[in-house]
Amino acid sequence: MKGHVNASGFPLQIGIKSLVNETTAQHGWKTIFSEHQWKNPNDGSFGFIDLVLEDQHGISVLIVEAKRVLDTSWIFLIEGESIKNRRHAKSFVFGAENGEIKRFDWFDLTLNLATPESEYCVIPGGDQRSKSLIERTASDLVSSTEGFALEEKALSRQGEWKLRAYFNVIVTTAKLQVCLINPKLVSIADGTIQDASFTEVPYLRFRKQLIPHYQIPDVSRFPRGSHINIAQAKESTVFVVNSLHVEEFLTQFELDNGTINHSLNF
Repeated sequence: MKGHVNASGFPLQIGIKSLVNETTAQHGWKTIFSEHQWKNPNDGSFGFIDLVLEDQHGISVLIVEAKRVLDTSWIFLIEGESIKNRRHAKSFVFGAENGEIKRFDWFDLTLNLATPESEYCVIPGGDQRSKSLIERTASDLVSSTEGFALEEKALSRQGEWKLRAYFNVIVTTAKLQVCLINPKLVSIADGTIQDASFTEVPYLRFRKQLIPHYQIPDVSRFPRGSHINIAQAKESTVFVVNSLHVEEFLTQFELDNGTINHSLNF
């Protein structure tokens, strides 16, 4: 029976919740919900959020999905010859002024936490031609974050929050590897690489177009030919964290002071 329990993944979720709450004094985060039911009317999806964490200021909220896997690595591909860390992350921002909601959408915020960022993930043993485990998990997670923000908007009292920023986080037992690829060295003949460097990292950003329900008005504000702007408007950021580095991640995760003022510039 113990094997069935361990196969469920729930022990990892319970263990993360315990770790967060026992170390709150070190990083300032606490669990406010566990197994929290959600529904997103924008795409009709629904389910349960594993953990919802809130920082000590009541501004940043992490929507956490715990993913237990066995003896494997998630390999994230990055084009280039060196790892360049990023500080921006797409967050769902709930901003209000004098009790009136001024911002309620996805918005790029700047964090003090800098990590590698990738849009490609290879999971050994998976069918790379179909939607991968991380893409399915990340898509559901992004939708659940939006659904949770909608719930808090409906339940909020006038003037309760001035700023609320919701972030997507996957905590996994998989080792996280970054693979640097020089595009010029990719064989066009067979689509393979002959040389690449691999670096294990404790956490990183996975940024990709993960949910399909963006409406045309969301991107129509960009002029014709602004393909980069349209692509970025449809992207989501999901932080992927190795389970051994949760406490470190929470300690480092903090909004840049300047970005808070920028977010409130409605």
